[in-house]
Amino acid sequence: MSAATQETYNAIKKDGIAKPTTPDETQDTAGIRLTYLLKGFRTRASIYERALPDKLTTALCIDGPSGSDNALTLHNDGRITVMTGARDPNLGASSGRLNITTHGGLHRHLSRVNMTFAEGEDSKGEGGDGQALNIYCSGDYVEECKGSERVIKANIIRIEAVEELVLKGGSVKVQSDSDIEMAGSAINTVQVNKKDIVLGQKMSFGAGEETSVQFDPRANQSIVSPGHISRVIAGDYKQYIGGVSNLTVAGGAFAVPLVLDRSSSYNVKTILGNTNFNTVAGAYISTSGVATTIAAGGAFTATAGGAASMIAGGAANVTAGGAATMTAGGAALVTAGGAATLSAGGAAAVTAGAAVAITGVGDVSITGANVRLTGALIYLN
Repeated sequence: MSAATQETYNAIKKDGIAKPTTPDETQDTAGIRLTYLLKGFRTRASIYERALPDKLTTALCIDGPSGSDNALTLHNDGRITVMTGARDPNLGASSGRLNITTHGGLHRHLSRVNMTFAEGEDSKGEGGDGQALNIYCSGDYVEECKGSERVIKANIIRIEAVEELVLKGGSVKVQSDSDIEMAGSAINTVQVNKKDIVLGQKMSFGAGEETSVQFDPRANQSIVSPGHISRVIAGDYKQYIGGVSNLTVAGGAFAVPLVLDRSSSYNVKTILGNTNFNTVAGAYISTSGVATTIAAGGAFTATAGGAASMIAGGAANVTAGGAATMTAGGAALVTAGGAATLSAGGAAAVTAGAAVAITGVGDVSITGANVRLTGALIYLN
């Protein structure tokens, strides 16, 4: 193979190596020429020039002591190759290392830099720390990437801060294909708006107290759910509403109901103690579109501080298994648009502290086995 001409060399220097149009070829390097500039007598270290048979690829080489396999090569294309010897524990803990000590420095790379680190055989297995790169800084450590990204990839990434860990950014995103776990004595967050999008289950578990305090009168709380809502409270439950409370129960049916007893759309049950409905400064109104049933296992008392009215569009029945008493501190009036019947299974008595008047627009009949009229004076008109 003949050497390249000077014209070829100039074309390569000017235009670069062209894209090959023929398959790769091999070159016999048996004709490498070495010109020694210095060769040590004691260590057999050497400094020499090396030229390949193409007469274009040259280098200045510095080889270390015999058997160390370390070298420094300055290539004609601008490359610099630094190579240390093999790691040999028999030669000491520092064998094969590249040690650099300076009082400062500046690294300026005008193109991409690739760095590869391996943990080494003595760091692997049991007893090894598995570290491939260890950086120690006695002061601050600052990295800056302008207009680009900083990417860290690893199976496990651990950041440990003795005092404080700060993550600051125009936008901070934490993404995980699995669980995200946070643990701390207290977790405090401050934000203008907060939105959680949960596609599965949301659960809060623990023994701590939960308090929601809002000072802005526009701070409404809304719960919109197409499913069920269940609350189980072992202690007391207290509500104070400063405005108006409105509860509407539609009584709809669901394929999988939470409440199995569907006989009542709205059901309030008190197991122990009384049930009290108290209206302080207004009327108590109970309205039913159909029948209203009030059932008491014991005594039933209805008390009104003023007038009390019971109005029925149809028949009205008051039935008592025992004695029935209606008492009025003032006048008592029973009015019927049709016939009025007072019926008792036993004796019936009408008693008044003053006069008793029975008035009928038509006939008035008093019928009995014996009819007795008793009075100081009896008037028959």
